[in-house]
Amino acid sequence: MLPLGRHSVRYHSNELLLLANGVRIVVLLETPIDLFLRKEQTATNRPPAVLRQGKAIRIIFFVIGVSAFFLTVLFLLVRPRGAQEFFQSYTCFLPIWAALSVLPITSPVYLYLLESIGTSRILATAHPLASNQKWNRELTDRGGTLIKPSAGLLFRYITATSSSRIVTTLPIRKDLSAKNVEDTLLNIPPASLYLLEKLGVVTALTLIDDELACDPFSTPQQLLIPSGQGGLKLLDLCPVYEEEEDADASEGTENNGNSTQTPRVRRSNSAGDVSSDSDDSNDETRFNFNHSFYAPRKTLRSIRNYKKKKFAGGKVKEEKGEGDEEREESKIEFEDPQWWKFLPSLKCIGLVASAFGEGLLTSEKRKQKISPRASDNGISKTKASLIDHLCCVERERKQLRLLSQCIGFDTAPNELGPRGDLSCFFERLRLHIISSNLLRERMQLDSHAMGLEEFRNSSLLYTDADVVFVKDKRSGGDLILSCGDSRVVTKLCPDCFQGENSTISPLTAGDRKVINATQKEWTLSDLDVQALSYAPLPYTADQKIGSAKGGGIYLLDNAPASNPHIPSHDYWGLVKNQIFLGLLGSSVRPRKEIEPFIHSCNDAGVRFVYFSPRNMRRTKELASQMGLDVAWNCCISLRPLEEGADDTFRMTSNYADWDVNAKLPHGVENVKRHLEEVDNVPLLVSLYTDVSKKTTAEMVNVFQDYNDTVLAVGLSHLPGNQKVFFRSDIAIGVDVLSDEVSFVATNKEGKDFDALMSDEVAFVSSISTWSSSLNIVGSQAMYHILEIIRIGRSSLEAAISSVSFFFTGCLSHCLFAVLCPCTAATSVPVIPPLGSFLFNQVILPLIGLSLAFTDGSSEFMSRVPSKNESSVRYSWRGSRRIYFNGLLRAFLPAVVPHFLYLIALGELMWKFDPQFVADKCLLASNSIEEVTQRPLLPVIRCEALRNYRGDATESASVMMLASLILCTCVSSASFVFRTELIRSEPPWKRNHVWVGSLISSLTLLAIYMRIVLAEGSVAALPWYFLALFLLTPFLCLLINEKILKNSDRLIDRRNEMMRRLQFETKLGMWSPKESQHVNIQQTNIQQDDSPVV
Repeated sequence: MLPLGRHSVRYHSNELLLLANGVRIVVLLETPIDLFLRKEQTATNRPPAVLRQGKAIRIIFFVIGVSAFFLTVLFLLVRPRGAQEFFQSYTCFLPIWAALSVLPITSPVYLYLLESIGTSRILATAHPLASNQKWNRELTDRGGTLIKPSAGLLFRYITATSSSRIVTTLPIRKDLSAKNVEDTLLNIPPASLYLLEKLGVVTALTLIDDELACDPFSTPQQLLIPSGQGGLKLLDLCPVYEEEEDADASEGTENNGNSTQTPRVRRSNSAGDVSSDSDDSNDETRFNFNHSFYAPRKTLRSIRNYKKKKFAGGKVKEEKGEGDEEREESKIEFEDPQWWKFLPSLKCIGLVASAFGEGLLTSEKRKQKISPRASDNGISKTKASLIDHLCCVERERKQLRLLSQCIGFDTAPNELGPRGDLSCFFERLRLHIISSNLLRERMQLDSHAMGLEEFRNSSLLYTDADVVFVKDKRSGGDLILSCGDSRVVTKLCPDCFQGENSTISPLTAGDRKVINATQKEWTLSDLDVQALSYAPLPYTADQKIGSAKGGGIYLLDNAPASNPHIPSHDYWGLVKNQIFLGLLGSSVRPRKEIEPFIHSCNDAGVRFVYFSPRNMRRTKELASQMGLDVAWNCCISLRPLEEGADDTFRMTSNYADWDVNAKLPHGVENVKRHLEEVDNVPLLVSLYTDVSKKTTAEMVNVFQDYNDTVLAVGLSHLPGNQKVFFRSDIAIGVDVLSDEVSFVATNKEGKDFDALMSDEVAFVSSISTWSSSLNIVGSQAMYHILEIIRIGRSSLEAAISSVSFFFTGCLSHCLFAVLCPCTAATSVPVIPPLGSFLFNQVILPLIGLSLAFTDGSSEFMSRVPSKNESSVRYSWRGSRRIYFNGLLRAFLPAVVPHFLYLIALGELMWKFDPQFVADKCLLASNSIEEVTQRPLLPVIRCEALRNYRGDATESASVMMLASLILCTCVSSASFVFRTELIRSEPPWKRNHVWVGSLISSLTLLAIYMRIVLAEGSVAALPWYFLALFLLTPFLCLLINEKILKNSDRLIDRRNEMMRRLQFETKLGMWSPKESQHVNIQQTNIQQDDSPVV
């Protein structure tokens, strides 16, 4: 048990372990990693819609293949003498060619390569985000978008992805911090994750960690100081950015050359603005101001103006250097232009903030000062290491450093010394005050009620106040500087300093009540509150400070609440009789990437969902600055609401308590019940509070149950995110430690085992993100997630177009074979095996795979993706129009060659065997003039040609197949863009690979014709045949563009408008649940997204 009263304890002592709630040392006898790796994980995610579409198309093609086989046999049998000559003629192979064209022979390999290309495009885009490269050079161009990956990098990823799909090996976590990081590829996600199929249709993006939404430090927001007119004065502070100053200066110079300054006028509060309760008047009374925190208008205006300039057009502008960016973020200013009137007290506040924000000792000296001495033999080395791990001996927070810089303190080297204004001050002793009553309150505090700063230090034994004894080298005097909780600091301060008239007056009980009430209200509003005080140290205490050798002295306040005036001992007498200076409230700002990121998500049709572990009252201000709606019915608490329970952390208003009167449910089970019985409003909410990792994973399943494709974004080093990553459809882990933490370089001689090692972070991240598809480095990389989604959409769109072209070509070849027995000529055309192999196995895959490299259009990120509706069926009855358009696309290239075959057969028979034509095909009654005109109809219908085989029939069949290949190659231009017309943008601008494959295919066709055709065949054909041979492919292309694609575009645009309307609709409080006929209508609409379109 701890002794009652106020005592002092050493740093390495058993009392600190008792204060840490009885922490025990546990020896790990067996690692759970082996059990974790062998544990079977079962996912409940539904397959993406594109796979169900592919399955339906595969069934349809199987039916078509079987039907084509029997139809071809039937057509051959019904021809004259077809039954007698069926097995004696070469035409018996036509049914086999017709069936093999659509049966899954080449398509599995084709789809395997297509998936590898699409996945490789995504990985190559994310490659620079997962390495420690320079953001302003290698990653982005001047427009702010990611630079297109090089062809060599893309080829390496295609090779790695293709090989990983064949040879299954355990993934090896690469060290991205190595020097040769550019040569290290990312881990290839397995095909079972369906990265390509799901990333392109992401409908919900969930942010599951506060650290990704907030800056890693707080910014001074409000400063409460004693006023010379009695009472307290509230000063507002706001961030300042260099770009804003430059913009204001440029506006002043560009205003028609007028040098007069326009006075700044405060805007009236709009619906989207957060009002400020800080008044600008000089009426200062003791209880005349509201303690609730709201961001000042100027603060929000500064942040918004900065982000508008920084992210103009939704894209990040070219960054400055790292040092410039750090200096740019590290500036604040007072809103009150008369702040200089309080300069005497602000100087003292700046000195205290510098002492705790900058620190008067280096980390090495402080570590030596608090190290255990030889006389400290009462504690083991293991316990000493545990104390080093638990105790927080520093109060170096960036908001204190920002405040001191705002007041005017500078740590740059100057004439005073290498540390600037702090060079003349030397730290002699540091004391840490811990109140057992406040520590007990913190341990009993619910995690949802903690602020961000409190949550970051929740696992540490954090002090309630720190006291630093400082010696001024100039005067030789000593000062006492204190910073901490106002309930502790105000007990040490009988007086306060009024800076306006530079007087010291008693700190009354009313002032203490106002200060403590202000701290409570600010804390509930998610502000980090620090009370500041100082006092000159009397010379009589100099000897006692000098006798305190070593460091790390803790002052324990274990006085019972019934007797708070129990006598103090040891060093407690030194910290009394201080002078109160002020109360600083610092807020956590959202990261500069978040607000434009959310707007871009809304433009892209991706619903942004923020899961905050804190309650609504603490989350409201941050969510408002992020751009999320925090008005009525715009937030859901995932903590079940207990009736009659008193919750001081509810968000109250002047009209009603939102948590009681709001119609939205509380808790996951109530959310499910609300969705089943009331409406779908909980699915439209962008803010969830009071969450845990378990409830977050459950809500992800709820989103999936209602047909959303969920992308989860979270920290990669938190093991708790593993369950959320596994439940979501796609997961992206963000490593902020590599970007914001400096790892200690260790060597074999001396290792700092208490320091954070990069290998440890990589090991923990490999466990947490084993189910994530991608892992990126740095908080700035989060904004480029939308660029990855854009590449995913374009890759999926290109893959669908590629599949459509390949299946259309296969269907054309099938119809081409089926129509051969239906020819008007007595000689059934033969399909050359070499030409058929060239078409099916070379040209179709070559052009089809090249279509997978099409870049997405600028409109891709303005479309709302369709949801993963499990009720949608892609049967022939439900998608009749889709299959009809696909059949018509395949029919045109298949039927045109048969007409050209009739012309070629007649002309080539006259060329190569005119005697046979004259003897067998012409009648004796034909005149000489008719013979010299070389008629085609008698030749085509000649009965003697039924079993004829010669150069004429073979060359005519080759020309017929060449026409099919040429029509297919030219029609591929219509598949480069699935719904965009090629007149809007030439296809070769966004797909250079397709141009190369098209030229290669036409070259192969020319070589094939040159080898197979009989000599003189092309010269024997008339000019109109060559004209039709060259113009019919463009006629097929014109019909595809003008008729078929236009109809698809109209339906696709109507579906897009419907999805956008549903996405942007915010249903009311009592909105009715969607009826069954609406679901049927949506089912019919979403069926138009089949790959055969």
